[in-house]
Amino acid sequence: LAAGGTLTLVSVHCSSGIALDDQACRKKQLEQVFVDMGDGEPAASGEINIILGDFNTDPGRAASFDVSAAHFNTLAGPGKRFRFLSEVGKEAKPTYAGVINIDHALSDVLTGSCWSAGVTPGHPAVIKAKYFDHNPLVCTVSKP
Repeated sequence: LAAGGTLTLVSVHCSSGIALDDQACRKKQLEQVFVDMGDGEPAASGEINIILGDFNTDPGRAASFDVSAAHFNTLAGPGKRFRFLSEVGKEAKPTYAGVINIDHALSDVLTGSCWSAGVTPGHPAVIKAKYFDHNPLVCTVSKP
């Protein structure tokens, strides 16, 4: 970082699918990010961490039927070390296929918020054509 210190960025792309095996795999992948990569340390083990990407689950909407989403809520959220910078919850505007939120940004130190072009009010789509099922997040973060 320009002001000193380091930033650890963890880019995530968890397994997709709704089968129980898919959910169990995603749960293990979340464990690697937040708890232990297999070497006793989580992937997010720096002094300042940001975790972002396609988690392929919605902890705000899917926790009642997806064990990985339920587990995600034990690892991140209000009162936890890692907090969501992206919107999470049943009221969050869906950024994936107009139905759910599977793209997330979290941090243990940084604060801020995210928006999505063509989804978040006040942020129009960049182009009219629709090529992807995801709408990327744009986050503004700062160190408190």
